[in-house]
Amino acid sequence: MLLKLLIVLLLLLMIGNLALGLGALLSRRDPALMARYIGRRLLFAVIIVILLILALATGLLTPNPTP
Repeated sequence: MLLKLLIVLLLLLMIGNLALGLGALLSRRDPALMARYIGRRLLFAVIIVILLILALATGLLTPNPTP
């Protein structure tokens, strides 16, 4: 349960950073600021993928059986 909550939290942070990147893009303040937000989004996506792979490998998460 804690793993699923962590994944949902990381997804929300990823969406938040994507929105902040869009705001920085539209305001045209600083291109480095937009790149920082988009880079954080990418980092959160990589962390989520690694967590999912580790959880599947250790058996914490089980995929749906094929019909």
